[in-house]
Amino acid sequence: MFSTLPQFQRMMYYDEIYGPVKLEETIVSLMESEPVQRLKKISQVGAISLANSNLNHSRYDHSVGVMLLIKKLNGSIKEQVAGLLHDISHTAFSHLIDYILGNQVEDYHETIYKRILSHPTIGSILTKSHLQIGDFFELDQYTILEYPLPALCADRIDYTLRDLFKWEHITKTEIDWFLDGLLVLDGKIVVKHLDYARWFKEKYTFLVAHCFNSEENRRSNAFMTSIIQKYFQSGQVTLDDFNKDDVFLVNKLEGFTGHDLRDLYRRQQSGIVVTQDFTLKKRTIDPDILVGEKTIKLSDILAARQIG
Repeated sequence: MFSTLPQFQRMMYYDEIYGPVKLEETIVSLMESEPVQRLKKISQVGAISLANSNLNHSRYDHSVGVMLLIKKLNGSIKEQVAGLLHDISHTAFSHLIDYILGNQVEDYHETIYKRILSHPTIGSILTKSHLQIGDFFELDQYTILEYPLPALCADRIDYTLRDLFKWEHITKTEIDWFLDGLLVLDGKIVVKHLDYARWFKEKYTFLVAHCFNSEENRRSNAFMTSIIQKYFQSGQVTLDDFNKDDVFLVNKLEGFTGHDLRDLYRRQQSGIVVTQDFTLKKRTIDPDILVGEKTIKLSDILAARQIG
């Protein structure tokens, strides 16, 4: 915990994507809080972490990363807080609960967001900083943080860079180069040159195809869903269990099954039959590029070149 460190160390944070950053007291206090600390035990990538031990980054890592990216882009303290708290309501193994419930829009964490955000510790920290919980109920107002597809936003950029870096598909040098190509124009993240847009589209498309829509992702989610479903239907596993974290849920399931889940998955993966759609979200990216004094979508530039 930060609070055991000297003050000057407590205010510094090192991130493997963004490097060392000095933080404000409000941000550090929120990072230290129990609701945010809980995210350290929730996988950013969900059940596929059972199949790939390199994908060991958490919702905490991502949430902090989004905040750091917003800070790098000169976002206000309120925007930084929104970035840090945007995933505070994610449940064990991220979107796994949506598959258990058959929720096709994968938004269970959004339905409980206001309740989780309203934790008294969060409220107390925000009040000391002259902020209110209600300032963060509607995250769509923070357009650096969230912007509808196919545009760029801090959330989308961080999970793409972080997932692919952990997967060893991109390097820190590439990440630094891309980050230097970002800027905010009229509350929207855009890139400075066509090369940045092409690079990110290629990497994002790879992530969607080889992680989100991959056979490994479908198998690992089918595996976890098949194990949990019967316990969930009998009431032995509840929504409250999902509201804790991955470690708690895994320990409970291993107690029921008598097996190490990661080992069980390795032994069973070739025989897992996927009968449910685990690639429900449709994801595509089309970055805006600054050309002169206006922005143009990557697709429009490429289309114009083909016509010309």
